[in-house]
Amino acid sequence: MTGALPTPRPRARARARHQWTGRGLAALALATGLVCGTAGDARASGIDAPWVTSGVSGPTTSDAAAVYWNPAALAGVERPELLLGAGLIVGHATYKRERRGAYQTPDTLQFKLPLDPTNVAPGKAGAAEEVSTTPVAPTGNAFLAIPVLPKRLTVGVGLYVPYAAALSFPDGAQRWQLQQAFIVASSLTVAAGLRVTDQLSLGAGVSYVGGLAELSKVQDFASLKEFRDGLAYLKQDNDFGPTTPSELRELDVLARPIALKQALSHGASFHLGLAFNPNKDLRFGLTYQHSAAMRYKGKFAIDMNHPFFTQDLAEQGLRYKPLVEGDAELSFTLPKRLTAGVGYRVNDKLSVDGLLSYVLYSDIEAFVVKASSPDLAQPKLGIADSVTVTLPRRWNDTMWLEVGAKYRLSEALLATASVGYQSPASPDSTIDVASPDNHRLIGDVGGVLTLSDRVSLSGDVRVQGILPRTVTESDYDLGNGTYTLVLTTVGGHLKVVF
Repeated sequence: MTGALPTPRPRARARARHQWTGRGLAALALATGLVCGTAGDARASGIDAPWVTSGVSGPTTSDAAAVYWNPAALAGVERPELLLGAGLIVGHATYKRERRGAYQTPDTLQFKLPLDPTNVAPGKAGAAEEVSTTPVAPTGNAFLAIPVLPKRLTVGVGLYVPYAAALSFPDGAQRWQLQQAFIVASSLTVAAGLRVTDQLSLGAGVSYVGGLAELSKVQDFASLKEFRDGLAYLKQDNDFGPTTPSELRELDVLARPIALKQALSHGASFHLGLAFNPNKDLRFGLTYQHSAAMRYKGKFAIDMNHPFFTQDLAEQGLRYKPLVEGDAELSFTLPKRLTAGVGYRVNDKLSVDGLLSYVLYSDIEAFVVKASSPDLAQPKLGIADSVTVTLPRRWNDTMWLEVGAKYRLSEALLATASVGYQSPASPDSTIDVASPDNHRLIGDVGGVLTLSDRVSLSGDVRVQGILPRTVTESDYDLGNGTYTLVLTTVGGHLKVVF
């Protein structure tokens, strides 16, 4: 068959195209829909964990948590020190999608624009029902610092979670973007701080970065380049592909649930630090954190339990299992960051400090997913048993500014507080519910109770939330709507000095 399809009555045309495309395109859709969809889920910007250490620690503080903040500050730890932390993170995210484009009725399949007026879905454009999620997750950390050469060299080790994202939405208009996502990257770091002079210290740390990822969504096969190319190969002109307009999206027959399961990643990184204390009251710190290449290797599953894929292709010798499974690899890069800190002791009771961090999220140029399975191979269409897809991103670098104060209420009790701001990484064009991102405000209050010369307890309540964000210029009408996000963390630490 060549050229355009005939134009029977709308419903008859839908049936004819349904069966005709089944002759040549299911293999392409199967092989590429999975990998495109999975990569899209992983692109949550601002995946910094909302809580890593206590409010007492920071880039100018000499304690065991300097393993994370600034390894140069370890040089100021003069006695062996153990720091153990545990916390609970509670979030609340909402999304009210607003479809601003026109859409086909879901049971139609028109290849090219302009859209036949008889195929326009009445009432689909406009605001959809709001969806929300309230994830709850435990977190924790552990740090140990041991002076090797008193007042000269201190080594440390730490286990902590610097990056995390967990969302699980009910079924709704956002299902094309995300249904469930759990991505975590934890670090096991060995670091050392060396005092070069009485005022200057240098430090470095090396990290093993391990990760776990699980993702699921409904993939729209009409948005795939390979689907468009497959139609062209069969001499059928069409407007499908990554840039396809809303009129050709979200059709029932092309909506396939996909998932990445139990994917594990192993990587490495390093960070360098400098601490400068010109006098006993003033402290400066500078830390460079290098990027880490994350490659999550796991299993994929795609639900093909639809007659279009399991029955209509039998005459051509192409028949898919209701559930297709195989190996998958999700790759992306954690960003580099540069953090500067300053602290000043005003008097015996009050000290103030602050930090400014520049995070190079623009380093993340693309997400790459490779899927492989014998069930993907379709020799008649030249489809191999593995497919690699690169998904470009357009993230912005971000800034994190936070200032705080510590006030000694008594010999045993220290109060802490801070406020902060983080700029968004996702532009309007690429934001979606997998990355509910905007200008973020931060507040933290806490305290330290000294039980003895060796033991102290600290606690923090940290709240951060994005300003409500309404998007009207998302590419191809994929992420338009209103987003909110609030994260609250309650955590505590036990500090033991030996």
